Amino acid sequence: MSKCKRLLGLFLALSVIYLLAAGFLSGSPSFPNEKTIAQDVKMVLNLYSFGPPDTVILRGPSDIEFSDPYPDPEGHHVIDTEIISLNLKGTDIIIRKQEGPISLGSTRSIEPGIDFPAESFFDVFFEVELPYHFPGDTLINYVPLHLTGVVNQYPPYFETYLYPLGSPPILLYSKSGIAVGELLSWEEYILPYYPPRADIQVPTAYRSNVAVVSPSGLIEISAALSGGAELEPPLFAEFSYRHCGETVPFMPFYVDYDGGGLRASTIYPQGEGDGWCAYFDPGSEPFEGQCVQFEVAFHVPPYGIWRDTVDVFVDPTPPIPKFVDFDRDSVGVYHIDSFFDICYQLEDELPAPGTGRAQVFPLVQSFSRELTPVNQLGLGTAFDSVSCGITAAACCLKYMADNGHEELDNPEGDESKPEQSGEDIAKELQGPSGTDATGTTGTGLVNGIKSYLKGHGAEGWDVSQHPVNDEAGLGEMFREMESDSEDVIVLLKDTVTTGEGAGDTLGHFVTLGSREQEQVSEDSTVQRIDFMNPWGGGSTADNKYDVGENSNGEPTTEGFDLDGGAGASARVAGYVKVSPPDGGGGGGGSRSSRPRDGSPSSPGWIPIDMGICHGHGVVDTLHWDTHGFASGLYLLEVITIDDQGHECRDLRLCFIPTMGTGTDPDTPGFKTGLINLYPNPFNPSTNIVFALEKDGPVTMAIYDIAGRRVRMLMAGKRWTAGSHTISWDGKNDRGAQLASGVYFCRFQAEGQASALKMILLR
Repeated sequence: MSKCKRLLGLFLALSVIYLLAAGFLSGSPSFPNEKTIAQDVKMVLNLYSFGPPDTVILRGPSDIEFSDPYPDPEGHHVIDTEIISLNLKGTDIIIRKQEGPISLGSTRSIEPGIDFPAESFFDVFFEVELPYHFPGDTLINYVPLHLTGVVNQYPPYFETYLYPLGSPPILLYSKSGIAVGELLSWEEYILPYYPPRADIQVPTAYRSNVAVVSPSGLIEISAALSGGAELEPPLFAEFSYRHCGETVPFMPFYVDYDGGGLRASTIYPQGEGDGWCAYFDPGSEPFEGQCVQFEVAFHVPPYGIWRDTVDVFVDPTPPIPKFVDFDRDSVGVYHIDSFFDICYQLEDELPAPGTGRAQVFPLVQSFSRELTPVNQLGLGTAFDSVSCGITAAACCLKYMADNGHEELDNPEGDESKPEQSGEDIAKELQGPSGTDATGTTGTGLVNGIKSYLKGHGAEGWDVSQHPVNDEAGLGEMFREMESDSEDVIVLLKDTVTTGEGAGDTLGHFVTLGSREQEQVSEDSTVQRIDFMNPWGGGSTADNKYDVGENSNGEPTTEGFDLDGGAGASARVAGYVKVSPPDGGGGGGGSRSSRPRDGSPSSPGWIPIDMGICHGHGVVDTLHWDTHGFASGLYLLEVITIDDQGHECRDLRLCFIPTMGTGTDPDTPGFKTGLINLYPNPFNPSTNIVFALEKDGPVTMAIYDIAGRRVRMLMAGKRWTAGSHTISWDGKNDRGAQLASGVYFCRFQAEGQASALKMILLR
């Protein structure tokens, strides 16, 4: 008998044994369950006559069937499984399931009962295509690849299956029956599978849907295709547009055949390019005040086309306000107990006046969150060293799960299943984020987080990326984390200065965990930040880095760099924002089994003035009366609403220095007194903002211009320390509407009295 026939007979015998062992020939339970899983595989392949053994990385989906648990004669619970399809791909290699043999698996409880963990195995018959080495041929194994592991849940996600190095080699045979190589080891990770997903992003004015036009007059549009590990890279990405609400076909305006973009990986240079990207000229069509729907279509032959759309407001001169004489790369100084003009302008040609208002947010002196460290070097995958992005994102999602969004760290959002670790979340994010041997793009990370949230049943979230080029960008980042309780994943960049690769730029994602401030002189303050560093899984308590700036005025982290140079710094280049539904997030309650993060919270936004916005480049002025405001760092925003109702804003960091005399207030950020009225003038009602240094009674009344009291709003009502807002409806004590005119609001508390003028216009 020939060698080939002997092996074939052995294969048939083994197949019958495995069929009998799993009960397929004795009436065992059927397979009522079917699931698509994702597999990451690292294997060592030895091809005869082609040099030493080589480590091969593969990815792809598999379809598996599995039974409901049932008892075996020994009292254990058994789950039978079968691989329906196998579709793994790597560089110049494809692995599929053999058409003939059944690829079986089984899971059995270690102890009687259904509790996990449980012992598990898969016996896999597969076929291999190696076009570079064996063009036109297919290699197969006659002896099954016996993968063993321990699973912790049902079905078996986040598990590792091994055929360890040192086991008997699995021989691979060509179509003609000649042994041409052997498989020496196989290490496999099973994760939830995410189908391909396209995502398109258009940069918009901060917290609005108004597209930003660059100084060159163009709108930059970026896109990513993530997930679907079985796919080839897109052949091209086609960008198109149409007006919102139309059903006509999209009008193509650019086709990108490159797709090469910056990738953050800690150890590999970022390279050049802008990824899948297009540039749209809003002046090429009459887009004055138009809503435009942009589409990206990724063409991936022979698999198909994946699309995504986004609606934005487009205008060659968008209605975005801009501070006048207050540069974005500076911190404004506003002294205490003073009156300041806040000048801004809107270039847009408003057919009718809009409204403008200003508000401030007092940043607490020290803000921190307790983050779960996640070590990118401990994921156990082939891409650990380049997985800073997905590891920082895993830390972010773990924090959200611990603070009100429990479903985020349970498989498929099912809280009856065991909680995933931060490392599990990171491994799950690798596929949908498009992480490869060179790292992760920012757009890919956004897309991956969106896919993860959808796969865990989380609806209504917003994920987006934003640049940080100056102090104002830094302030926007602080706004997200502190005032809105949204999570921030920061991108750091550093240029290699010495040795091989000098001049290359590295990129590294971290998860922002803390911010603090310290006044260092009469008119200046220093910021410090800290973060969960994925490289080693460092916690936010390790260090605090001063925020400086480089020669271009861009924020940097003094003392933290990616090149390893002593005393160097990395640039704070941007961030990915993760926003739960309705804004705010990691604070909406926590599961009883987990202690809630005790981050300090700031008081809310404080309105300081309101007025008319003229547009056409006219300089408008609002005012900030700093009486009653304590020293410290503030976010200052000007918000405009144009005639079409579009709301845009401009933000700056500003600072009120500490006075040399006086005592510190009991409540940081406030002193007792009236703060503001808005709107003013008003019709029919206005809001009155006041503050208390300590808990106590408050008396407030409205007087007319002759000094007669017309309305008692409160008489000795007790309030807690802090900022409060009440409204007055323009009526007197008898409920009658008052006439237009000038009135005064008088406030008394803690032995202090103050008054503000208000104008009622009927």
